[in-house]
Amino acid sequence: MAAPVHNAVVTCDFGVAGHPGRDYRAGAGTPVRATLAGVVVRVAADQVVVESNAIWHIYDHLAEPEVRQGDTVETGDRLGLATGPHLHYEERVTPYRAEDRRSPRFDLHPNTRLPA
Repeated sequence: MAAPVHNAVVTCDFGVAGHPGRDYRAGAGTPVRATLAGVVVRVAADQVVVESNAIWHIYDHLAEPEVRQGDTVETGDRLGLATGPHLHYEERVTPYRAEDRRSPRFDLHPNTRLPA
């Protein structure tokens, strides 16, 4: 498991005021990396979704994603660059509807700093 950005600082956590994921401080151009190995199942203008063992890992606010649908990625592989000022990360379990979000479990590296 790995944090999706280097020197990860969480700026908004799951469940705070109904927030559906976790936001990380990430200036424009910050590399965004896969938290877990899997297959890219969706690439949109600013979003990449990687499926790992029936869990979707959703990365939002990417400028020019660097992967394509169907690609296989390993933990730590670069997915694209953040648009800034943050990266939104969330996890969904099957059947992957909006209400199937859960508190992220696969993005916290031991060096991740949570807000006080």
